[in-house]
Amino acid sequence: MESLIYLLKVTACTVLFFGFYLLVLRKLTFFKINRFYLLATLLLSFIIPALQFEVKREVVAVNTEAYTEIPEIKPINPGPVQLIQPVMIMYDPQVTSQVDWSATVSYAYVGVASLLLLICLYRLFSLLKHTRGYTKNNDGLKLVPKTKGFTNCSFFNYVFIDGDALNAADLSVLLRHEQVHAKQYHSVDKIILMVFKSILWFNPIVYLYDKALEQVHEYEADEITSGDFGSQMYAGLLLKLAISKSDMPLIHNFVKSPVKARIKMLFHSKSENMKKLMYLLALPVALGLFWLFAVQVVYAQNIKDQGKPSKDFYEGTLKGKVIKIEKGVIGGYTFDLLSDGKVYLIDATGFKDKIKIGDELAAYITAKAINFKKTDKSGKVIAQTDKPIYFPTKITTSNGTLIYEQKIEKHAFIYEANKARSASSKIKSIQKSENGKIEKIVLNDGLFTINLNIKAQNITDKNLKVGDEVLVKFIGEKLVSGNTYTTDKMIVLYAQPKKYLIKNEALYNRFYFSDGKQKTTAVKNKPVEVSETAIPKIISFSRIKGDVRNKISYMDNAVMELFNCRLEAEYVAFDQVNNKVMAKNGTLRSLDGKATMKSTLFNFDLNKGSYTAENGSGKIRKDLQEIRREKDLLSKLDNKVEYVANDSVKMSKDKSVVSLFGNARLFYNEIKLSGSKIVYNKNTNTVLVNDATMSSGDNKVKADSLSFDVKTKKAKLFGADLNR
Repeated sequence: MESLIYLLKVTACTVLFFGFYLLVLRKLTFFKINRFYLLATLLLSFIIPALQFEVKREVVAVNTEAYTEIPEIKPINPGPVQLIQPVMIMYDPQVTSQVDWSATVSYAYVGVASLLLLICLYRLFSLLKHTRGYTKNNDGLKLVPKTKGFTNCSFFNYVFIDGDALNAADLSVLLRHEQVHAKQYHSVDKIILMVFKSILWFNPIVYLYDKALEQVHEYEADEITSGDFGSQMYAGLLLKLAISKSDMPLIHNFVKSPVKARIKMLFHSKSENMKKLMYLLALPVALGLFWLFAVQVVYAQNIKDQGKPSKDFYEGTLKGKVIKIEKGVIGGYTFDLLSDGKVYLIDATGFKDKIKIGDELAAYITAKAINFKKTDKSGKVIAQTDKPIYFPTKITTSNGTLIYEQKIEKHAFIYEANKARSASSKIKSIQKSENGKIEKIVLNDGLFTINLNIKAQNITDKNLKVGDEVLVKFIGEKLVSGNTYTTDKMIVLYAQPKKYLIKNEALYNRFYFSDGKQKTTAVKNKPVEVSETAIPKIISFSRIKGDVRNKISYMDNAVMELFNCRLEAEYVAFDQVNNKVMAKNGTLRSLDGKATMKSTLFNFDLNKGSYTAENGSGKIRKDLQEIRREKDLLSKLDNKVEYVANDSVKMSKDKSVVSLFGNARLFYNEIKLSGSKIVYNKNTNTVLVNDATMSSGDNKVKADSLSFDVKTKKAKLFGADLNR
């Protein structure tokens, strides 16, 4: 698509350049300059869109340091939620064929352009066949006698003449005319235009360029020839040979161009030399196109941060001396680095024992945070930073010795909640049998190799190709070398972006439902557990890598729920062991939509239910005593709820939502609910019933559906039929 956009920009340039030629330059008699203008602007039309320059414009903005506070929020769903469960819930495994119009247009363009180039080559070789038998005259022209087809024309220094139709005087005039074409290398221009017409075959302006350039060639040759033989005699010869035609585009035919325009130009008065200045008017056109297509303006904001010596530094390399090491006011460790007369406060939590005061260090900075705050349970600020803290990805000594480097481990695959393995990779090779059955697919993501032995699955597929990006699910892998795994139990392989798939039906039905949801082992019903530290719920992401050993997940473009907040960030690292989440370039919102905070860096401590950000800090969960009280209440309520169904009973992974199908019944104290489907949510203490019947003692109510609150024992009826 980028190539097509480039060609459209080329077309726009040709339109403006040729429009200027028609309006300003066409009637001038400076034929050589016109020829140069046409060729140069055609080349510039290809060059200008290919250039890329960046111009920075500084926009000054004063940093008012206004804080956005997120209030302490009550968690709606405090129950534990599995980390990887939501990965495939929304995925529809049905493959639908879609037309890739971008690729179709690209292939069509390349096909037409290639065909036209082949036609050009064919015409060139056809023309060269006629140049074998020639005689050379004193002026270096090679005369080729020819009485049929294209005659009285030239290609480079080959001149095709019809001796029977010309007398000696006319022949001398024609040869002088064609000699001008040969000496000025007009045939080179013709070949260049043939190539450009093949590339820009969809652009009508390039055909006008071709006609205009051919006309300029003839004007130039006519001007010189008529100067030697006289305008009257030369005009007469043009009229005499005007009936000759030719369809060979590579040659210069003596009378192919419009004769009337050429004769008028013979008797046209010469343009004054002062009019050559008109060519300078083309410069604004070229500069305008250059600014439009080659220059990108970037608006950079310079935040005036008074009182902070490092106001103009956000990322890059800092070199200087350690002048102070101390414990941070909100935890961790920091050190002061004196660099170019300014002091920078840099986080040293991961390597504070490896540095000392006086060390000459180089710090590679990628993030800056300001205004860290620490609050107590009531929300009162008990500590806060007074200057920015910079976060390094690498620390070295002045001579390059590595002290610290932030590392993100890569892993071959991740585990889903149903224990299936999932990996994103590329196809390195495909091995097939003689009858076209796929026996082995080798995947490699640049670091890890996965060998899929699928000979026993008897699969034939012509869509998969080497280099395709794929998402694969499998089990039963074996580590055969350092970074190489092999398995003969592939579940399913999706070609990205979800164009087609191959799968093992038996294994797929074992691990997934038909809608793509994961199957997990059924468990007996137990009272819901309310954890004091909630595990975040992953809503979506574009890419995920997992550290199985250390239980760390790394996600790009992730959306998560933390207690009753929603986090959206470009990058998220979730440490399940330490219950910590780090997010870059993110937005934190309360689920009720009343509070929002944006920051380049968030750090969440799920054990404490708190967070720190670039412009503030806060809490994201309720008091622990309130959680315990709710836990006790839910346990008591749950112990009183009984349910049964004829067809099936399904539970969510955290066992907090129970779905009953087929003559479903739920009993709570003296209340009985029955229907075709019942959904009992232990977190919200609500029961939803379809085709509902609710009875208590002698009282009975029927409804299309109802919603029952277990705590308040109140029900909302929809389409009710009251028997009593």
